[in-house]
Amino acid sequence: MRILVAGCLKFEGQDCAAIIRGGARFIADSLCEEGCIAYRWAVDPIEPDLIHVFEEWESERALGRHFQDASYQAMRAHLESHRLTGFDVKIYGAQGVEPIYTEDGQPRAAIFGVPIDAASLAGE
Repeated sequence: MRILVAGCLKFEGQDCAAIIRGGARFIADSLCEEGCIAYRWAVDPIEPDLIHVFEEWESERALGRHFQDASYQAMRAHLESHRLTGFDVKIYGAQGVEPIYTEDGQPRAAIFGVPIDAASLAGE
């Protein structure tokens, strides 16, 4: 099962772009780890003291190995050297993966084989 890690870190009143640049080598190292599909950090365009994190891992095992890797330990130490004022990062399991658009560039009419019914969406 693929694993997604997503969320945000708040460093109130701090230069988040500099924080990310300071950890760039750890991010690059994590991207080279076996089982890492994506490992992205970005400053929010509206709230400059907020960092968004997105990671995709091939499996729980790959994420577990990442937690033991020197790049994870170094990035964690780097982040802890700054005043973290908010943290909301979660792990999500993905049973299936498919593109959001069809081959002709249109939004999918079904997700994992289940049709999207506009009428039922209005009632959600």
